[in-house]
Amino acid sequence: MTAPRLCGGLACLLLTGCASLWTVTNRSGLEADVRELLKTADVEPQHLDCRMVGTTRMAACSLHLSPPQTASVIRALALENIQTSSETSAPQAGPSCVAETSGPIITFGRGHRPTSLRLASGTAFEYLLLTINKATGQACIQVSYAYG
Repeated sequence: MTAPRLCGGLACLLLTGCASLWTVTNRSGLEADVRELLKTADVEPQHLDCRMVGTTRMAACSLHLSPPQTASVIRALALENIQTSSETSAPQAGPSCVAETSGPIITFGRGHRPTSLRLASGTAFEYLLLTINKATGQACIQVSYAYG
């Protein structure tokens, strides 16, 4: 096999796996960053499943929150209620979001890089969206890392 053909095959392999590689490479840092934010609300989830959305700066994490934990996160991160109606479903994020749509869904969010979404490392999230099924406690946190 010639060198150009080998390089072309390797490039193809790498390009088709970029999104998966992006998630694998960034998952532990993402989970640590989301845990850091939740810790400001005295919430430490036992299970947090996060993944990047494609090769973007956006990500989604699924977890379980009790009603007191939900209230604490909303308060600590200064999240605002986002009204949804039966005609408009609650915003959903990437593939790891497990907030079921068959129940009372509530959504809270915060955008425009507020101080409540800054991390100790100096990094910040541009926004955070929390979608939760009130009946089951299944929640989805969607974030986007801010530029610069």
